[in-house]
Amino acid sequence: MKNIYIIFSYTGTYFSTFLKYILGEKYVHVSISIDENLKEVYSFGRKNPKRMFPCGFVKEDMKLITSFFQGAICQIYELPITRKEYHQLRRELKKYKDYQNEYHYNIKGLVHIKFNRIYHRSHHFVCSQFVGKILSDSKIYDFKKDYSLIKPRDIKSIPKLDLIYEGKIINYLEGL
Repeated sequence: MKNIYIIFSYTGTYFSTFLKYILGEKYVHVSISIDENLKEVYSFGRKNPKRMFPCGFVKEDMKLITSFFQGAICQIYELPITRKEYHQLRRELKKYKDYQNEYHYNIKGLVHIKFNRIYHRSHHFVCSQFVGKILSDSKIYDFKKDYSLIKPRDIKSIPKLDLIYEGKIINYLEGL
């Protein structure tokens, strides 16, 4: 068995506050990490923490993020998976990493998520769509819905998720 980590976070930016209103959830950003130390964390979001744009597929630098958003809070969940699922997840991530400049943030998809309408744009995702799709494509979890409808709460509903931390991101990183 291997463990991966799902991070739900909230930075308090204007955009995350807007998403909090749209989604009705405390933690509006979702990332996936293949290590407990959060060295390899992936999602769809800001390419530069200082600026809202450009956005797309990103390898998140948690220390850099906390340098700009010291009050950012999170929940970190551990998810046990098989070695086969882990290797498949790595293959799926490689596809995104190899073509990262072709992927963009799905800003138009946010309205469709709010109203539960399937909406696909090639190479466009919001964070929860990406995490949901990569978990589905890796055969780790079947959400039984189209990936374009996946919200953070859907990812939290994965049965084997185990909450290992809740609090400020900076405090988690300092404890490593």
